[in-house]
Amino acid sequence: MATEEKARKGRLYLGIDVGGTKIQASLVAESGAVLDRQRGPTPRDGPEQVVAAIERLIESTLKQGAVQSGDLTAIGIAIPGVVDPDRGRVVVTPNMSLTGVAIGSHLESRFRVPVALGNDCNLGALGEAWLGSARNADSAVAILVGTGIGGGFVRKGKLWRGARESACEVGHIIVQIDGPQCGCGNRGCLEALASRTAIESQLRAAVQSGEKTVLSELLKGDLSVIRSRVLRQALDAADPLVTRIVRRAAEVLGYACLTVRHLIDPEVIVLGGGVIEASSDFIVPIVENIVGSDQLPGAREGGRVLLSALGDDSVVLGAVAVARTLVGRSPFKKRYAVSPSYPTISGYRFGEVTIGRRSYSHDVYILVDGTVKRRKKSIAREEYHTAHALGPKELERVCRGGPEVLFVGTGETGAVKLNEEALRYLSQRSTDCKALPTPEAIEAYNKSGKRKAALIHVTC
Repeated sequence: MATEEKARKGRLYLGIDVGGTKIQASLVAESGAVLDRQRGPTPRDGPEQVVAAIERLIESTLKQGAVQSGDLTAIGIAIPGVVDPDRGRVVVTPNMSLTGVAIGSHLESRFRVPVALGNDCNLGALGEAWLGSARNADSAVAILVGTGIGGGFVRKGKLWRGARESACEVGHIIVQIDGPQCGCGNRGCLEALASRTAIESQLRAAVQSGEKTVLSELLKGDLSVIRSRVLRQALDAADPLVTRIVRRAAEVLGYACLTVRHLIDPEVIVLGGGVIEASSDFIVPIVENIVGSDQLPGAREGGRVLLSALGDDSVVLGAVAVARTLVGRSPFKKRYAVSPSYPTISGYRFGEVTIGRRSYSHDVYILVDGTVKRRKKSIAREEYHTAHALGPKELERVCRGGPEVLFVGTGETGAVKLNEEALRYLSQRSTDCKALPTPEAIEAYNKSGKRKAALIHVTC
């Protein structure tokens, strides 16, 4: 990255999400724009190997972005377990080997830059409160459902960490007395009943007892690891066993959300993680129905269940938010709020749009970080047999990064239409949508001061 490019981007941060199976490192501008992402596997053989893998990924990310560690303002790192942020130390990681490691001070010494440490789900909640589905909420709980289940509670831009740094460990709510043993050592935890690990265990036990499933074909008989995408494929195939077990996990998750509502009463509950992302259209309606059936009324409306607007980036962006706070530049303070730099749509006529200094003779996306991409019309054509239909699959591309508002230039005659699934997709992520004839959408986009994205229909 050239010097003038770094100056244009402003301060740079590195966010790291250490997961049970993979590590993600992202180079992030102060606005929250993700400039580069790198991923690598999480070693299983010991803390030294995990720390070495984190270091290699940091080095790789810096090299890819053509920056030095001295160009960073701070690093934020998220760990799946109980951590002591003030001492930069991992207290316990039930599902991986970092227990007792002073990871914060080690990375500070290695890269000569301030390092902030946090629990991954706490930081996922912080990311959603900064730039995601909870960005305009006074209070929010994020629940991430993946290999395990974790949660975080944010109010007015501040994490509720608790007296023992263990607040909002939603995955370890006891939902079944004398239930299956959890990785934490307790029995009957939400994580032991509704995480991907729990779903895998229940599926393997059912197969061993003689039940049939399409998973055997999809995985060629090896059910040792059942990824979220494979669960999605089995649900799409209406596999009775997978449908029954995932439905039960969704019901347990729904009642856990009800418990969170009664205990904390947050303005929003945000669901994320690999299991939710893969099967949200199956799981979330079940959760919504359970929460919606709550017989205990409140004094006002509120308590919506939303989906993560940031996906895999929620945790790394939360890590950047806590890193910014460490160096006195909290993104939740107005004086330090930084907006992405957006291009101006400077010209339009049928068949051509000019964005900045470049003209395009095809439909385009303008992403939340200000980059311009060619619209992939094949997504709509394959799904709906017309490029004039806009559905969730295409919105996943244009809305990556969690825009507050999406502008859709529907053409001069309003040819492009958002279907019901698209409108639900946006509503579930608290993203406003302005679908207008292209000239009007361009004018509204240029005037908007919000975090924004756009789809501009230029040609037939």
